[in-house]
Amino acid sequence: MQMIRLQSDEISRLQDEIILRILNRLIDLKTLCFCYLVSKRFSSIVLQVDAISFTSPLWTPDKNTIGDVAPSNPFPPIISSFYGESFLSAYRFLIKFKGVIELLSSGLRAVDNRLFKWKVKFGNRIESVIFLSPNSIFYKDELYFNGNGDEEERNKRHIAFQCLKDVTARHMMLLHLVKDLPLLEEVSITDSERRGRLSLKGEKLSEVKEWVRSASEAVMNHVEVPNFLSNCYIPVLKLPVSGYVMKGVFVMVMEMKDLESENDILMNSEDGGFEDKEEAAYTEALMEIMEKHKGMMNTLSLNSRCGTLRRRLRGLLNGKLTL
Repeated sequence: MQMIRLQSDEISRLQDEIILRILNRLIDLKTLCFCYLVSKRFSSIVLQVDAISFTSPLWTPDKNTIGDVAPSNPFPPIISSFYGESFLSAYRFLIKFKGVIELLSSGLRAVDNRLFKWKVKFGNRIESVIFLSPNSIFYKDELYFNGNGDEEERNKRHIAFQCLKDVTARHMMLLHLVKDLPLLEEVSITDSERRGRLSLKGEKLSEVKEWVRSASEAVMNHVEVPNFLSNCYIPVLKLPVSGYVMKGVFVMVMEMKDLESENDILMNSEDGGFEDKEEAAYTEALMEIMEKHKGMMNTLSLNSRCGTLRRRLRGLLNGKLTL
C-alpha cells in the first residue's frame, strides 16, 4: 500500500506538460479512456492529446467506462448497422477530443483473403469509386499473390458493390466526425486490410467543414447512389514500371453521371493513395487501364430503364439486402 501511495505521489508531482507528452504516445482510444477515468486532472489532460487511433469493432463498454462519459449520439441506419453498438459507444467518448484522428475500421466480412483495392474521390459526397481485383499477381514470372483463384466476374461485381456500401458508411461517418469535431485538422478512415482510405486535411477539409456547418440533418444523412457504372475484364495486364503482371483483372468504376470521364482525378494520392510498392502497383494498374484499355469498358447508366438495379443498390446501401 505504501508503494502504491509513493508511486501516486510521484505521478502527482509531474507537470501537466510531461503527462500530456506521455499520453500523446499512447494514441489508442481504449487506453486513453482508462486514463481519462483516473482523476479529474487526468480527464482534462487526456482531452488535449493531438492524435487518436482506434479499431472497430471495439470492446463492449463496462458500466463505468465509455458508456458513462458522454451522452448518446444518433446516427443514420447505414452507420449504425455497419459499425455496431460498440463503435457508437466509443464515438460518444471520441467526440470529446479536438485533435487529429485516424480511424481504422473493420474490413469486409468473408472476403479478407481476396485480392482487391479501392480508390475513392469525395468531398461532401462520394463522387466516384474505383474497384480493382486481380485473380493473381506475378513478379518476374514468379507467382507473387494468388488470392482469388479463377473467381467469376459476377462474384467480383458483388464484392465491388459491397465495397461501395462500406465506403458510403465510412464517408458518412467522416462527415459526422467533421461536424462533431469542429477543430479537427486531419482525419483518415481505412479498413483493417488497408485496401483503401478516405482522408481529409487542408483545403479539402476546410471545404467539407463549411458544407457540414450549413447542411441540415436530412441533407447530411442523404445517400446518393452512383448513377453511372462501367467495368471490364482484362485477362493479362502487364505493368512496365513496377514489373508486376496481373492476371484475371476485373475493374469497376462507380461514379456520379455529372462527373463522368474525370477518372484521372482518382489518381490523387490524398483521396486514398497506396503506400508501399505492392499497393503502388494497383495505382499503376488503374492508370494502365484508364490510358490503354478504356475502350474495353462496358458502361451502364442507372436511369429509369434500370430501376431494378438502382433500387437494389439503394437497398444495399440502406442495409436492407445484399446483391
